[in-house]
Amino acid sequence: MISITVSNATLILGSHVIFRDLNWEVQHDQKIGLIGPNGAGKSSLFKLITGEHSPEKGGAIIRAKGVTVGYLPQHPEFEPERTALSLTLEGNPRVAAIEGELQQIESKLGDPNVYNNARSLEHVLDAQHKLLEEYESLGGLNYTARVRELLRGLGLPESDFEKPVRALSGGQKKLIGLARLMLRRPSVLLLDEPDNHLDMPGKAYLETLINEYPGAVVIISHDRYILDAVATHIAEIEDGRLTTFIGNYTEYIIDKEERLARQEELYQIQQREIGRLEMALKRYKLWTQFNDKFASRMHAMEARIERIETRSVERPILERRKMDLTLNGWRGSNQVLEMVEVSKSFLHHAAPSTRAYPQGRGAEVIENMNL
Repeated sequence: MISITVSNATLILGSHVIFRDLNWEVQHDQKIGLIGPNGAGKSSLFKLITGEHSPEKGGAIIRAKGVTVGYLPQHPEFEPERTALSLTLEGNPRVAAIEGELQQIESKLGDPNVYNNARSLEHVLDAQHKLLEEYESLGGLNYTARVRELLRGLGLPESDFEKPVRALSGGQKKLIGLARLMLRRPSVLLLDEPDNHLDMPGKAYLETLINEYPGAVVIISHDRYILDAVATHIAEIEDGRLTTFIGNYTEYIIDKEERLARQEELYQIQQREIGRLEMALKRYKLWTQFNDKFASRMHAMEARIERIETRSVERPILERRKMDLTLNGWRGSNQVLEMVEVSKSFLHHAAPSTRAYPQGRGAEVIENMNL
């Protein structure tokens, strides 16, 4: 079942076109990793779905009947004097609503007019039974304990539960926002980098929450391990277009590299064909000066080149700009950088320089490095 449909959506913020004529569907049980370069429009797409942004005329965001959406922004904000625990307890407002309704029913059961009227009593007891069933399904009987467990699992120390939000960090506020969403359980979760500021146990706990979540989850993350652990689908926004793939992040990257290689090969074949035809066209133009019988061939050649260019294969961008840094390590390592058998010395006979030269086996050149 399709929960959300993005249809021919164009988003323009100021003078900048974020994306144009974008189409996308989110199924009710998918776990989607939304990826793309910084500034490609990932967060903007979330805001488009939630209604914070509106598509240009002709585009539409369609939710299936009964579908609810929960959104975790990068920087959630709460009332500064509220505590982490009190805010999280309100994550599922239906629990508090049921508690209020049960209190009203208890008052009615103490009313002689209800108690002595069989029909009224049956009606009130039936309503109480339904509310208790719903309350139990929401974990109301141990709701507070479950909230505490959720906050601890995500990495918020219990010592911070009763602190005012103004005393917490941005990362801790994000944990509160994530916990509130998990308790409310909307049909579709939109999570904008929820793993930021989480330690390794917190990330593992988040992976479990997403995998066990009964609805759809769309997650923006730069952690390929999380995307490999939870994603059933990948959606990539790049150059204003959205590409979807069934599988996790690693599978998507392998598939993308193969697709780009095939596209590059087709592009090179096409370019060689255009080059060959253009050389032939030059000869026909030269010969036409001396013999008009080559004119028809020249026009046919021009039309052929035009047809090829009309349906031309676009050259793929095989290598986007990257930071020139490669680190070998593993997820969860506390060791960021290891230097083995490196020494340095300064050249005193030349102009002042910050250039240092490592010496010894296994050493590499290091320039302008502050450790």
